[in-house]
Amino acid sequence: MSRRQFVILLLPVIIVACATALQTEPIPAELRDSSLRYFVENHGNDKRGLDRLIAQQIHSHGIETKSGFSDARPEEFDVLVIYEDRWQWDMNNYLIFLRIDFRDPETNVLLATGSSYQSSGARKPEGEVVAQIIAGMFASRE
Repeated sequence: MSRRQFVILLLPVIIVACATALQTEPIPAELRDSSLRYFVENHGNDKRGLDRLIAQQIHSHGIETKSGFSDARPEEFDVLVIYEDRWQWDMNNYLIFLRIDFRDPETNVLLATGSSYQSSGARKPEGEVVAQIIAGMFASRE
């Protein structure tokens, strides 16, 4: 096999190994109101504290935010934040996929969503992934 053939065969592997995808849509203006209260619910299997990271990022946009398990839900809040996280092993665990949903706490209707996928070659720390998703969701619509 020639060097050129080897490079041609190796190129798709490198591209796939470094794949990332960030999908966010800016949230409506009514969800940006500083008088709103958000609750980030830990789904019960997250021992890494993603709920706290998500709450910190939302709070950095001027929104009152609490986090915890479902039994710690406040009496009244305006937006329920749930998330789905998937982890992958490649010499150590890393966050391969994260989806964050903003939902109406009474009806469970989806109000906004954002997600990130990253392969092993392009992995970032979970705090950075959360920050990118939340920043994209709070970006101005123009």
